[in-house]
Amino acid sequence: MSEKFNNMSFRTKLLLSYIAVIILCIIIFGLTVFSSISRRFENETTDNNAQITGLAVNNMTNTMNNIEQILYSVQANSTIEKMLTASNPPSPYEEIAAIEQELSKIDPLKATVSRLSLYIENRTSYPSPFDSNVTASVYSKNEVWYKNTKELNGSTYWCVMDSSDANGLLCVARAFIDTRTHKILGIIRADVNLSQFTNDIAHISMNNTGKLFLVYENHIINTWNDSYINNFVNENEFFKAISADSDKPQLVQINKEKHIINHSRLKDSSLILVRASKLDDFNSDIHIIEKSMITTGIIALLVALIFIFIFTRWLTAPITKLIKHMERFENNYERIPIEITSHDEMGKLGESYNSMLNTIDSLITDVEDLYKKQKIFELKALQAQINPHFLYNTLDSIHWMARAHHAPDISKMVSALGTFFRHSLNKGNEYTTIENELNQISSYVSIQKIRFEDKFDVVYDIDENLLHCTIVKLTIQPLVENSIIHGFDEIEEGGMITIRVYSEDDYIFIEVADNGCGTDTDELNKAVTRELDYSEPIEKYGLTNVNLRIQLYFDKTCGLSFKTNETGGVTATIKIKRKEHEYKTIDL
Repeated sequence: MSEKFNNMSFRTKLLLSYIAVIILCIIIFGLTVFSSISRRFENETTDNNAQITGLAVNNMTNTMNNIEQILYSVQANSTIEKMLTASNPPSPYEEIAAIEQELSKIDPLKATVSRLSLYIENRTSYPSPFDSNVTASVYSKNEVWYKNTKELNGSTYWCVMDSSDANGLLCVARAFIDTRTHKILGIIRADVNLSQFTNDIAHISMNNTGKLFLVYENHIINTWNDSYINNFVNENEFFKAISADSDKPQLVQINKEKHIINHSRLKDSSLILVRASKLDDFNSDIHIIEKSMITTGIIALLVALIFIFIFTRWLTAPITKLIKHMERFENNYERIPIEITSHDEMGKLGESYNSMLNTIDSLITDVEDLYKKQKIFELKALQAQINPHFLYNTLDSIHWMARAHHAPDISKMVSALGTFFRHSLNKGNEYTTIENELNQISSYVSIQKIRFEDKFDVVYDIDENLLHCTIVKLTIQPLVENSIIHGFDEIEEGGMITIRVYSEDDYIFIEVADNGCGTDTDELNKAVTRELDYSEPIEKYGLTNVNLRIQLYFDKTCGLSFKTNETGGVTATIKIKRKEHEYKTIDL
């Protein structure tokens, strides 16, 4: 994968980088916004449902308060209380008629309760129950609702007598108490039609399937025959959730579907108002938001890709142009400068390319000039050479003739000259060792001492560890020759040449010092570094030739220099890099 990416063009890499950054930003932004919107939507949905539920609870509580108010009105009726506490009550039929008349005055339109009844204690003379709102309690004392109401001793008792669709009935009862003795005189009972009681919540829905409904003692009061509410019938998990004291939402799974359940107990009764809705209803709204954000993100990405492609193409156009120029230079050697249109990094790169072209032109010119100089130097060097075999044979003949005529000096000189030329030619190798170069000097000195009748001596101070190191041939001999010819020109005897070889760091230094008459070393140093005039004879640029060859075969840090020593003579110093066993023929 990494190799494929490295082989891509810069434009493709830049485009992919932009796309990756854009996608990453869209994902981060989308997740952040989606999370924020989801939380906000969830909170708003929860608050909205809570408000609806709270409103339903308030309405139901108000309805229950109105029902209790009717019961309180019966309790507050002094006429009924006097009749029930009279020492000489009227006949049962007269009393029943009188009490029914008083009850009919309370909620005469039956807007709140469908029937209001009074069950009187200690009225054994009352006839058996018939279609009357006033009867003796003896006929109902064994019923559950009656017992529970009596045990509450004045508190309101709520119960569902029938939860069927057609005859759903809510029973609300409380004790009728003697305000003086606080004895129970009877039980007041209000029957409420369940459909009328639950009318406030019957048509309230939340989300797509959310419903509000009543539960009484593990029985769902479903007066609407709602299929969603019927899902919770006989479901233990559901009734376990609404039996919890906490009113926080509970998550219940029924029939492989998850439902959010909230419940609120109505007053102090056993009636529980339940709010239930499918979790998928909430998730479906979230999915709509999610799809909308994904669609928006894709559209934004496509628009961004278009702009990124255009921008990347514009941004990489100078690079493409530079590559084409470089390919033309590489393939056809066309040195065409780039037109600079900007001063940014690409503009600077173009300037560098143009500068490189100028440098290359300059280098090509220098190389061509150097090549010409080398060829001229080669020709001049060839002019100074003679056929080596002819030279060796001639010198060998002179050597044997001198010995035959008993001329030892001539024999010695000719033999030294032959040795000198052999070292000079060096089989065409430009490099030699310091040891070979010193042997050549020894041959040269032998010849010169015969010529100048021992007017000088040579002293050697050599680090033997450096004898095998590499040096350019014919570099020391011109210096020794310069000392003999020019340094000792005005003396007859006592000349001394000291040849010293030592090293410092990665460099080798070769010093040739004389005690001659001296000269202007500044002029010598200028002459060494001057440009060659190839029209001059070869003798005119011997020292310059030494310096150039040293720098050519080593580098510009090396070379030849002169200084005046403590004897008044001249010290010539050769500086070369330390190289070992490196011999090669220079191809000019």
